[in-house]
Amino acid sequence: MKNLSLSQQYLLLTMNRQGKISSLNYYVGMCLVMAGLLDLQSAGVVELKQKEIIILTDDLPEELAYLDCLLDKIITLKKKRIDKLAVAYGGTFFEKDLKQLVAQVRSSLIMLDEVKVMSDTSYLAKESIIAKMVARLENLNQLDYDGLKLAILLKKSSYLKQYIEKEERKKLEAKIKEAKKDPVSQQTQTMISQLDWLVGSLVVITSV
Repeated sequence: MKNLSLSQQYLLLTMNRQGKISSLNYYVGMCLVMAGLLDLQSAGVVELKQKEIIILTDDLPEELAYLDCLLDKIITLKKKRIDKLAVAYGGTFFEKDLKQLVAQVRSSLIMLDEVKVMSDTSYLAKESIIAKMVARLENLNQLDYDGLKLAILLKKSSYLKQYIEKEERKKLEAKIKEAKKDPVSQQTQTMISQLDWLVGSLVVITSV
């Protein structure tokens, strides 16, 4: 398996045959944004300090060039916070900003030959790469921080159950629970708490 980023792995597991993500599950898009943010942190482009996003450089490494739209969005925020970033993407609700992020991550996977273009509107992820990622999740080592982040984001967006059987899923969720005190896991959990807050706010706004 090639060294795929968190956002690439997440899209592979949540993308449908049209190369898109669900418009019915709000968390899918927001978790993709958060996966991209974690990729930027891992590459030393940003630092995540509690809820703050600190830009360390605007020079993206070549292997993360497809996240330039995400970095540009962060740069334009007046208050560079995780919740403000979520609002910036959630406000367009599956319009151009999120669609652009999906398209760019998807294109990076096509270039790596992990996704095949079947037609203008049909895409297919390689079964072998999906099988390897599922096996990694089923046998997750608690020191596998990238795997842990992926598992947490998939759990939040309700995609774990699509790939992992109930008994194995219980074991994986237990590992996630045990790892909550880990600083890497805590940062991801902080992001997810922001998503919970945002969804609650949107429910209130749209019900008025």
